[in-house]
Amino acid sequence: MEYFVKRGDQRFGPYSLADLQQYVLSGNVTLEDLTQSEGMADWVPVSNVLGNIPAMAIAGGGVAVATESAPVFVPLPPNLHWAILLILGILTRQLFNMVWALLQGNWARKLSGDNKPLVLVAMYPAGMVAGFLTIALFRFPGLGGLLIIAGAIIYLFGVFSIKAAMEEYYNSTENIGLQMSGAMTFFFSTIYIQYHINSIARRKKAEILK
Repeated sequence: MEYFVKRGDQRFGPYSLADLQQYVLSGNVTLEDLTQSEGMADWVPVSNVLGNIPAMAIAGGGVAVATESAPVFVPLPPNLHWAILLILGILTRQLFNMVWALLQGNWARKLSGDNKPLVLVAMYPAGMVAGFLTIALFRFPGLGGLLIIAGAIIYLFGVFSIKAAMEEYYNSTENIGLQMSGAMTFFFSTIYIQYHINSIARRKKAEILK
């Protein structure tokens, strides 16, 4: 039997009973968190399923040990609708999208435990600033243009790093079978990523309201 865990508006799982015990032992799930299996009509405290002292995994020698590290549940970033992000990007000539990419990169950093997504997407505004300063102050339009282009290329690597972090997290820690298109990521970057964030948020809300 598999169990889901609910904390606030977030729903996690499914997990086996052994996994649920392990996450309580590690502190990632508390006995006060709510849980539900397919055969249960309502959400109940985890303690109702495990009791006050969950059983530990027993190794061959009879010593209680933790068999694997528990996952870290990462909440979704702000759920701004992708269409609003598109409009704001057009109105601000993509400046808002660059700022939003930093927010998405910071979220992906938490998903993967790696700073790479945030660092890479930050190269776009950094490249633009460096490029315009080079043109304005040093009168080197060629070099300034190269800095801007280089920042944009590195930014694309950052967007794909966000995509990879999302697919890894939502096909392991929160296994929802997330699949994202490489072409759509290339052409629509932050807007396409936000579309999937919106979809994940709707799915979580629908599951909680069941």
